[in-house]
Amino acid sequence: MDRIKEASNVIIGINKYRENQIEDYDLIKIVCKYFDDIKDEEISEADLRFLKYISNTVGIPHFYDLLEKFNNETEINNFDLNTLSSIIYESTLNLTSTNKVHKYQKEILELFKPNQLNRFFLSASTSFGKTHIVFEIIQKMNYDNVVLIFPTIALLSENLQRLTSEDNYKYFLDKYSIHTLSDIEDLDDKNLFIYTPERYLSFIEKREEEIDFDFAFVDEVYKIDNDYIIDEEVRENERDVAYRLAVFYSLKKDVDTLLAGPYIDFSRPNDNNYNRSFDRFLEVNNIKLIDYNNYEIVNKTYNDIKSKKNYFIDDDLELSFEKTSKNDRLIEIVQAISNINENTIIYCYSRNSVESYAKTLITSKIFENHNSGDYVDFLTHISNNFNKEWTLIEALKNGIGIHHGLVPKYIQKEIVSLFNNDLIRVLISTTTITEGVNTSAKNLIVLHSMKGTKPLKKFDAKNIAGRAGRFLYHYSGRVIVLKNDFMKAINAEAEGIKHKNYDLNSPKDEVDLYYTDDEYLTDEDRLKVEDISSKQIERNIPDEVFQLYKVVSRLDKIVIYDRIKLLTDLEINAIKKLIRFINFKMDIDYDGFQVVLNIIEPIVKNQKLKFLIEYKGESGQYSTLTHLVHFYLTGGFRGSINFKLGKGSTVDKAISDTSEFVYNTLKYQVVKYLGVFNIMYKFYRFQVTQQPIDEVSGLDRLLTKLEYNAFTESGRIASDFGVPTAIVNYYENSENSENIKQSFDDYEIEIFKRVEKIIKGEN
Repeated sequence: MDRIKEASNVIIGINKYRENQIEDYDLIKIVCKYFDDIKDEEISEADLRFLKYISNTVGIPHFYDLLEKFNNETEINNFDLNTLSSIIYESTLNLTSTNKVHKYQKEILELFKPNQLNRFFLSASTSFGKTHIVFEIIQKMNYDNVVLIFPTIALLSENLQRLTSEDNYKYFLDKYSIHTLSDIEDLDDKNLFIYTPERYLSFIEKREEEIDFDFAFVDEVYKIDNDYIIDEEVRENERDVAYRLAVFYSLKKDVDTLLAGPYIDFSRPNDNNYNRSFDRFLEVNNIKLIDYNNYEIVNKTYNDIKSKKNYFIDDDLELSFEKTSKNDRLIEIVQAISNINENTIIYCYSRNSVESYAKTLITSKIFENHNSGDYVDFLTHISNNFNKEWTLIEALKNGIGIHHGLVPKYIQKEIVSLFNNDLIRVLISTTTITEGVNTSAKNLIVLHSMKGTKPLKKFDAKNIAGRAGRFLYHYSGRVIVLKNDFMKAINAEAEGIKHKNYDLNSPKDEVDLYYTDDEYLTDEDRLKVEDISSKQIERNIPDEVFQLYKVVSRLDKIVIYDRIKLLTDLEINAIKKLIRFINFKMDIDYDGFQVVLNIIEPIVKNQKLKFLIEYKGESGQYSTLTHLVHFYLTGGFRGSINFKLGKGSTVDKAISDTSEFVYNTLKYQVVKYLGVFNIMYKFYRFQVTQQPIDEVSGLDRLLTKLEYNAFTESGRIASDFGVPTAIVNYYENSENSENIKQSFDDYEIEIFKRVEKIIKGEN
């Protein structure tokens, strides 16, 4: 590094910024690069004064603090005027003695003022620190009832853990009752709810009239637009409906709101083809736009690897290739990064490709001397509880982590923890790594420009690239591209987010018709609403019934109701027997369950679930789903794996198929359709017997088991947090809990200690 030249570039940048020749986010990149270049060099006190000055000039004093991570002394003994003014300015960003924000976070914090409606949409880079500022807003405004809506259970549990384990957030543990379950017995004066969209909708179905929210935060709000949803495979995705409904209900009158998402593009007034529906949504709901997309608090460098043999990446990393194939070059890049003692995320377009590249790296033997002794308890645990021939286990032994949607959640979490603690060197992942997973990766290697079979949008590519470098860990992240079309996506014209409820020309799901203003409905839409209304009146079904399971259309609920009315006495008795089996054995009666599946089959949209219902094997008597649910209820995850192995599946496929079934089909799709059957069945029985709906026996216990795998509050919190089955069983079996605890393996004991703190609310 030429210290004088690089320092001169910073000074020139500061002067250009002060003369309005460059933007503040351009200056951040210049300063960020300088810190990255100097961090490993010998730093004098004069250097420290200069670094203190420039970090506060760009409003990010954390840059200076981060020097300690690289074993640099940061204490300044001799102050000049610039240093003193820097310290005075920095004090304005200190919220407490241990907590500070950067300048751009504080700008957002200052927008929220008492006695006014505070509604904003924040679009910012992945390194901006959006969630951190949300908690500061809540403290500043001293709200009574707050709901935070995150896209996944994993993020829900991560934020619950943050609030219950980190000293900076002790305020929330002291001031609020924190809720993550939709079934809540008692509400306090101050309540903080952490939900997914689906769980938020479930809560308001039961308790909407009992609580007035003061503040709502919705993360990754781009998911209101199905085209924007990042997914590793093409499949029916109804999350956009749930997200739109969650946003709709969160925007009640007088509720302060912060919607957030990364790298969202906005309207371009001169582009006649631009869809302005999202702009209308913001305007109608008095939501102001805050655009911080260009503020990369951690700088990114892009390196497009093509056919050359040698690439100079930076002072720390040079790549020299002996071979030209993609696999060989991947191996050489991973080896070079490992040689400088850094870790790497590898992005792949599908689960199969993740496992394939893991095997490629294992076969290469570049990590054959890796020591897995620090996590041998974890390896022993998954070997005993899954199967020792699972590819994921062999990968971990070689210092390689696998991360995709079909790896059980607690194993995903542990693998990320191993990666962040430098116990494994590589993490190979699909788009699951973009779902709010916080990693310490400096390097990202991109192998594909697709997500499943769909090309990446600019938004997708930027979000994936955002995983390179983490704020408070790195100044800069490297994106190394082995698939050239990825750079085309990065540099492509951005596509704006759309909100179909504010677009007359957008085809709408039936559910959306009831949450869309009249001016955005076509004549055909209005006729459909009238037709549904007449069917509802004809059957005397109250609105309260239709309000349950909001993501399922009214017409589908009517179909279920009509089919239930046609049941014979024999079929009704079979359903009653099924309910008895569920309530007393937590198993299913095959005949009764098959009757239920026959009723719901016509409204099932998900093709995988439809196949599991329709395919009945050689006997033709019971659906495959009937067998799968039985084996899951009686043997859990392990029992379902063994069922697959008994059918001739390989170990990897048995675990993958079981994960697909449990996490995607069972917990969401099956619960949704069985839930609709349950409410329509109980309503029909009420009409026949006049017994109050709440007293009609139904599938409620089965639905709770399938969604949470637990009945007690502690068991469900533990299940959300992501723990081995034995720990959930501990909370579910109070009479035998000590015996279960005695059987914990060493890994389970450590996880139990963590989750106990969360359940007991201990900081």
